[in-house]
Amino acid sequence: MASQRGLPESPQDARSVELLARVRVGDTEAWTALYRLHHDDLLFLIRRELGAKLRSVLQSEDILQSVALEAFRELPHFEPRATGSLRGFLHKLVLHKIRDRADYFAAKKRGSPLPLDTDESVGARAPEEPCFYDSERYERLERALEALPAEMRTSIVLRRFEGHSSREAAAIMGKSEDALRKLYSRALARLTLLLEGAES
Repeated sequence: MASQRGLPESPQDARSVELLARVRVGDTEAWTALYRLHHDDLLFLIRRELGAKLRSVLQSEDILQSVALEAFRELPHFEPRATGSLRGFLHKLVLHKIRDRADYFAAKKRGSPLPLDTDESVGARAPEEPCFYDSERYERLERALEALPAEMRTSIVLRRFEGHSSREAAAIMGKSEDALRKLYSRALARLTLLLEGAES
């Protein structure tokens, strides 16, 4: 398989479930580790969903912090039912938060950064220092994705960033699972070449 250098790491599902079990019994260090494990994956999802226009008025890191606080309240009651279900749950929180903020912005027509609600009574905050935040790296990845043919780009977004299984992505795209796997493999290879070209 082609190298995936330049892509945010996919959170390891087994590690996520292990940390979740510790979170549910009140282990705050496990919460910090879980946040860091999913940070880069969620931050890139936020940047993609916001787009350049909303990123001019909404701070990606602020949304991630707000989502993290919401997740902290919900995780003790969350039951992972399948591989990737925790990642899917976090992605849904992200998308809901973005829609909420986008609607607020559209209604208010403000031109300055919008505050996100935070709840100091939660009892813990997300770590202030992320695993990394490299805007230039994300921008290279976004440009490389946009340079891909539409089907290739969709396969990567569905599989790599939205966390759909091959079967789910195939159904969404109207393809057989085997065809989706081949398309996704070619798309990753093409994306890697584009990223390597951007770095040289």
